[in-house]
Amino acid sequence: MTSYKTLPVQDLADYELSRQSKTQPLDLLSPAIEIMTNYSRNAPLMLDQNMLIDDAISLLKSAHVSRTLVSNKQEEFIGAVSLAELQSARIMSIANKLAINRKELTLGNVMNPKSQFKGIQLQTILNSTIGDVLNTMEHYGLQYVLVVAKSTMEIVGMISARDISKKLQIPIQISPLPTSFEEVMLAVGHP
Repeated sequence: MTSYKTLPVQDLADYELSRQSKTQPLDLLSPAIEIMTNYSRNAPLMLDQNMLIDDAISLLKSAHVSRTLVSNKQEEFIGAVSLAELQSARIMSIANKLAINRKELTLGNVMNPKSQFKGIQLQTILNSTIGDVLNTMEHYGLQYVLVVAKSTMEIVGMISARDISKKLQIPIQISPLPTSFEEVMLAVGHP
């Protein structure tokens, strides 16, 4: 068994909270890697595709997480969904299409499948700015991109528009690009 040492502690009666930030504030010219959620340091929340959406909403809220990856029973990544999507009108539309009660919907019914996601190689992220990533997300209509390591064929992180907006304190409005004829018609105002 490893033995650990006891570290010396200080009485804090005479100490004040430091007002000096040791990190530089981020801006659009900052390295993109600075905004990436790194899955090798922080494992992503991954919920089973059979979880009911109301249970997922409760879990995401209690964990203060805005999105989750979705897995199958072999714990393989198969998709993702955000808290905002789970609380949107889209959910009722899916329930109606499937002819089931909203309370019976699972994450598998409502998630965005892995095939719909875009990834950016880690090496590209290492050589890019936050502005480059944001421009790419706006170009493709993406709320988030996954960061991939091509050499190992692994997803190693994620960058979200929400995180960029929050950390840079700038408003970001990205409209998803239509992916079907129905979505194109709705986008141009023809129901």
